[in-house]
Amino acid sequence: MTVKLRPFQREFLAAYRSGKYDTLAFSAPRGSGKSWLAARVLADFLLEGERGKEAVLLAGSIEQARVCFRFVQAMLADVSGLRVLDSATRCALTNTERGTRVRVAGSNAKTAFGLAGVPLVVADEPGAWEVNGGGLMYDAIQTAQGKPGSPLRVIYCGTLAPARSGWWHDLVDRGTHGRTYVQVLQGKRATWDQWPTIRKANPLSFDADLRRTLLMERDEAEADSRLKARFLSYRLNLPTADESVQLLTADEAERWFDRPAPPRAGRPMVGIDIGGGRAWDAAVAIWQNGRVEALAVAPGVPDLSDQERRDRVPRGTYQELESAGVLDVADGVHDPPVTMLWSAIVDRWGQPVSVIADRFRYTQLVDIVQAPLSKRITRWSESTEDIDHTRRIVRDGPAAMAEADRLLMAVSMLAAEVKNDDAGSVRLVKKGTNNTGRDDVVAALILVMGAYGRAMARPAVRTLSYGIV
Repeated sequence: MTVKLRPFQREFLAAYRSGKYDTLAFSAPRGSGKSWLAARVLADFLLEGERGKEAVLLAGSIEQARVCFRFVQAMLADVSGLRVLDSATRCALTNTERGTRVRVAGSNAKTAFGLAGVPLVVADEPGAWEVNGGGLMYDAIQTAQGKPGSPLRVIYCGTLAPARSGWWHDLVDRGTHGRTYVQVLQGKRATWDQWPTIRKANPLSFDADLRRTLLMERDEAEADSRLKARFLSYRLNLPTADESVQLLTADEAERWFDRPAPPRAGRPMVGIDIGGGRAWDAAVAIWQNGRVEALAVAPGVPDLSDQERRDRVPRGTYQELESAGVLDVADGVHDPPVTMLWSAIVDRWGQPVSVIADRFRYTQLVDIVQAPLSKRITRWSESTEDIDHTRRIVRDGPAAMAEADRLLMAVSMLAAEVKNDDAGSVRLVKKGTNNTGRDDVVAALILVMGAYGRAMARPAVRTLSYGIV
């Protein structure tokens, strides 16, 4: 199988063949020849690698690996003595004349035990590896490379998506340094919809079919912001959140934050989320005129700098929230007392007209909250209703975020996702583990917006249920 090499492919192969690098990363949009490039390296290993040695092709699944695996087969179709194993659970190619072999393995850290003495690992689409297991696998590979006398060289080929952060992004962002080589093809976000930008990021777009597909997807993305995120991620290799799992799109959040907030009038309705453990406790207030404010209480141990590193937010963000008076810190404790959140609510907003909390936290609040307290069951159906109210009230008004509290809400929104099921229901989920990701403010927002939306939908009892004074 003969394929004419493009300049970017020749550049990468030259870096690999130079022997100067132990780790090489190539990141490009989908359809840019990444799997073919990985296959070329593996085919060369079978033909020219050290006799009796084995290379490993890592992928998130065996089906994903088969794309690259079958490229290798096609490249070596005319080579005699090639033995192929391709079953439902195993894939391997062996050059019987040299004793060189390529096998497929999953991106599971347990696989690392089989890397001892392996001279070459090719990792296909690392951004698609399971997030936690993928990180463990990367750590295991680095450990294997760091052993004295290790011959291991590693090639990573993939789009930055679907991962939106983590080791793969960090590896690419650091660029070429020392014995690491990085080559990236990306478009420009500012001109994402212009053909010269799309063409430059997709060097194989001279193909008429690919060109038509790219233009069609571009046009669809211009009409649908949720498709725009996918186009940016996969066709321009620009990391962006998948808007199908966002509570609000970036445009919706921006319009919300740009809406001037009216002054306080009366007493607010308040939603409370008790995080527990190392999570934050949070509260969001909404007045009848739509003004929205938020506050949170963070543990004092670890300190805010350590929490920033753990949560991977820009340095100084949490200190800025504390300085602005929207984040209180429970000095010296890992788990802030619930009374601290309630005191912050009363000190800042006075006595709320009503308070709503998740039913699982109700017992922690019932003897503390000195206001009408209700509990909300957060099954799929209830969560869907609350999220629908949140999106409608934020998109169309009257919700307007107080300027001083916007950073706190933005930080929390970056840590929150929504999960959709086949029945069209939706609920809030946390990114990462329970000890990372500050989605607590968004959880409180959804609770209070749901209650506010239900109250506003009952005009006959609005005054009684809301209790504006």
